[in-house]
Amino acid sequence: MDHNSLIDRNTFKVYKHAEDCPEMFICDKMIAPAIAVLNKKGYKTFASCSGHYEITFYEYYDVDINLLDEIKNNNNVIIKEVREDSFDYWKEKEFTVMYVLLDNNYIFVDIPEGFEVTKMDDNRTQLEYIINYYDKNGKRRKRIDIENEIEKYSNILKEWANKLPERKD
Repeated sequence: MDHNSLIDRNTFKVYKHAEDCPEMFICDKMIAPAIAVLNKKGYKTFASCSGHYEITFYEYYDVDINLLDEIKNNNNVIIKEVREDSFDYWKEKEFTVMYVLLDNNYIFVDIPEGFEVTKMDDNRTQLEYIINYYDKNGKRRKRIDIENEIEKYSNILKEWANKLPERKD
């Protein structure tokens, strides 16, 4: 999957090729239309991500040995090394996050379906939607299902952004 699109910093038009627009910033392809609308309407973005399907593991070191029985029963864990008083393990990443970090603290009357809003410590607003890799029964979801969910919520975000009023300041 091609992950990035380019957005002109002045017009906020979305481009596919860097040579088409020298005043650009890079944005994930799926979320680029929503990010372009937000910026064009005056809701400046600082960073964003559409979320990505991936199979990856986080590594944990020197975990207290008393937690071994609890951890080893998790199907998403591989025990790496057990020592007398600690152990190391890998844990599979279980979700991805679609997010938009705005450059300021914006107050919204409503938010896109499924999203949460957080006011960050640096006085910025973040919208985020969590996409789980596992279903309610603990079974790993298919890649196509996760990618379809990313596309669905990218569209929901864009539809929401289209309905926002333009900022006057």
